[in-house]
Amino acid sequence: MFLQVIQGRVPDRTAMRAQHEKWAAQIGADAPGWLGSTAGITEDDRFICLSRFSSVEALARLAARSDQREWWGHTERLFLGPVVRSEFLDVAVMLEDGTDSAGFVQIIQGRAADAGRLHALEKELLRYLPDGRPDIVGGLAATGPDGRFVRAFFFSSEELARAGEHGEQLPELEEILFELRSLTGEPTYHDLRHPWFASPRQPGRDREDSRSAAATRPTADKAGTRPWGTADQRTTTPR
Repeated sequence: MFLQVIQGRVPDRTAMRAQHEKWAAQIGADAPGWLGSTAGITEDDRFICLSRFSSVEALARLAARSDQREWWGHTERLFLGPVVRSEFLDVAVMLEDGTDSAGFVQIIQGRAADAGRLHALEKELLRYLPDGRPDIVGGLAATGPDGRFVRAFFFSSEELARAGEHGEQLPELEEILFELRSLTGEPTYHDLRHPWFASPRQPGRDREDSRSAAATRPTADKAGTRPWGTADQRTTTPR
C-alpha cells in the first residue's frame, strides 16, 4: 500500500469540503488503485488529507489525468501558504473496514531517530489496540526511511476517545507507548472533529452531526491531547 499526505493552511473549509466531495464523485469514482481518503480541517485551519493507493503507479496514473490536474489547479488556490506533500511506501492498517464509521480522527506526525525500531513498534501498537482500546475503530501507521512518520487513529467519538485516555491500559500497550514517546519526542497532533471520508465503495461523506459547534467543541484542557495515551502523559498540540 502507498500513502500520500497533503497538508496546509485552508481558511475556507466550506470550499475545501466542496472540492473534496467533487473529487470523490467525479474523479475518485473512476480512479483505479485509489483505496480511500481521510481528510479534514483542524480548529486552527490546518487541512490534512491522507490518501491510500494500491501502488505508486496508481498515483502516477491519477496525476497524469487532465481532470485531476484541472481539479488540483482550482483546489490549490484555497491554500494560504505552501502545500506540503509527503509519501510513504510502508503502511500498516488496523481494522480497515471500520475507519469510515469514525466520528473523530486524530493524526500524528513527527520524526524518529531510529526508523526501523519505530516501524516495528507501530506494527505492535496496531496489533494490541483492538483489545486495549475498543473505542478505536481503525488505525493507520506509515514510516519513511528517514524516520518521518504519520499515524492516524479513528475513534467512534471524541467523547469515548477522551474517556479511553483516562482508562486503564493493557500493560503491553503501555510499554509500547512509552518506548514510542522516547523515540519520537513531541510530535504534532491534528484533531479532526468533523472528518471527511471517501472511498470507492462510498464516494464521499463526512461525519458532521447536527449539534452546534459550541456543543461539540471540547474545553481548552482537552484540545490537542493524545487520547491514545494515558492520563498522566497528556500534552498540548504544538502550534
